[in-house]
Amino acid sequence: MPHDIKFDFTQIPAGTKLKLKDIGMLSSTIEDIDAAILDYLKEDLELNATTNEGWKTVPIFWQTPERAFQIKNNKALRDESGAIILPVISVERTGIVKDPNRKGGFQANRFSVDKDGRAGRMVIAKEIVQDKTRNYAVVNNTRRDNLTGGKNQRFFPRTNKKIVVRTLSVPIPVYINVDYKITLKTEYQQQMNELLTPFMTRTGQINSFVLRRNGHLYEVFIDQGFTHNNNVNNLGEDLRMFTSEITFKVLGYLIGEGENDDRPIVRVEENIVEISYPRESTMLEDEEGFFTITS
Repeated sequence: MPHDIKFDFTQIPAGTKLKLKDIGMLSSTIEDIDAAILDYLKEDLELNATTNEGWKTVPIFWQTPERAFQIKNNKALRDESGAIILPVISVERTGIVKDPNRKGGFQANRFSVDKDGRAGRMVIAKEIVQDKTRNYAVVNNTRRDNLTGGKNQRFFPRTNKKIVVRTLSVPIPVYINVDYKITLKTEYQQQMNELLTPFMTRTGQINSFVLRRNGHLYEVFIDQGFTHNNNVNNLGEDLRMFTSEITFKVLGYLIGEGENDDRPIVRVEENIVEISYPRESTMLEDEEGFFTITS
């Protein structure tokens, strides 16, 4: 199902006319990867199961909060006695690994030109600043026309070497591996079968898929083993429950330092095409006591 991706335009430097869709990139944080996983489960898979009330969407929540907090803030997940209402799905991030051997498209580290010990930046887009480039060309032709006493053709096409280029850059990505555990809990075996099937069949004969969020792509690998547990043989009064766990390994990356980053994610810069030095004037006194100014 296609989704309308909502971008945050606030990270674009103030004063620029560029839109985010022209840049195509925002910061990539751990929360972005977490949100991408939840969006995949809630919006792409849209998991439903047969319940006593008919065909219903299975609630999905992040991790497992304290029982007292859950009863107070998620009353729909538990009944009057405090027992959890099945089926339900929980998501938990179980680990993050920063593997130096996984460098993605950048095989070497490059430090920032600011000499602050931070990672460098990569260029994501370039464009010619037409008005400034045109002004330099007009000034150059006008200057030639004045030097030749009007014999120079002012608007004759010539090669303009003073081309102003606007460059957009972002911090070099830092690649990480993020592990997630998806826990399915149901009251009946049929419900478990209904929930497990999409995880197995949605990706076809492979165990991987791609997540998309804010212009970023994260590759996900599904562990081939689906663990199963149940308490059917338990003759006690505990709630009957079937449990399955699915492991996701996400190959993600981080761009920027998140909320602690004091630098803009997208930096807009223009190259230098001309360096001008001010003239120095000197006052000289002649034999008659008059002063003249020479440059």
